[in-house]
Amino acid sequence: MARELVNELTWSVSRDRLFRQCERAYYYNYYGAWGGWDAAAPEPIRRLYLLKNIQSMAMWGGGIVHHTIAEALRRYAEKKTPVTGQTLCRAAQAKLRRGWLEAVNRDWLAAPKKTNLFELYYGDSKTVDESLTEALQRRVYGCLHAFADSALCREIIAVPYMNWKPVDQLDSFTVAGIKVWCAIDFAYVDEHGALRILDWKTGAEKEDELRLQLACYALFAIGKWHTTRERLRLAGVFLGDQARTSEYPIDDAALREAEGKIEHSLEKMRARLRDPAKNLAAEEDFPTCDRPRTCRHCNFRQVCPAASARAE
Repeated sequence: MARELVNELTWSVSRDRLFRQCERAYYYNYYGAWGGWDAAAPEPIRRLYLLKNIQSMAMWGGGIVHHTIAEALRRYAEKKTPVTGQTLCRAAQAKLRRGWLEAVNRDWLAAPKKTNLFELYYGDSKTVDESLTEALQRRVYGCLHAFADSALCREIIAVPYMNWKPVDQLDSFTVAGIKVWCAIDFAYVDEHGALRILDWKTGAEKEDELRLQLACYALFAIGKWHTTRERLRLAGVFLGDQARTSEYPIDDAALREAEGKIEHSLEKMRARLRDPAKNLAAEEDFPTCDRPRTCRHCNFRQVCPAASARAE
């Protein structure tokens, strides 16, 4: 018998980011949309689930870069298939074409996990400025070529597979008894015995957020992979900037700070719940934000009263 899904309070960097951006959008995403994958769910829940799965073109492109690299590394591990810019771009091109057709044909109406692009959904549902699609393609292909041509890629494929950790696999650890989600893009033990943890980035460097994200990866690695803090080397790899590597040193104080930030964030999330023990929430307890720019880029602006009021 399949285990019944239960909506639990968990934490992740992305969940914390959304909570800080807009608590009403946070409610829609993690509570209002819950169960919307079921075709028998009430229409308002199905609508929120559909909106939850919308992606901006930048997010979509970034996801394609991540998935393409992960697949290429797995193929190399299994079959020693060369990792080249050409093969990566060919795989990405197929993903871009497939996703674009899903979005234009509105396949997401029947299957909300299909590609649904913000610029189309809140545009004319048929096309966007050609310069945007061309820029997206250049960005995706440029990031993939930068990875394939980098010294880091050469180092990775030179490392014995037995030194690799699972590639881009969702997992969790706990802080104060709460599950904290993370998916490390790539990690391996280098020739000096250091455990290197890498996070691919297709956008600009946001130091505070990346520092917290990498600290979470360090906490995960210490708990799940039974390593020590001293062995860890953590870095963001900025693929859009010629695969530039930016290392973030970690010490005990940084780990304690990260745990403190997670606990503080969780306290704020719990404070909005009607019943924290059962993780029950009510929409009216989550205020809308007062930042028009945030509303303009919000997936839920179609249903949010604050966004509707601004449009009138």
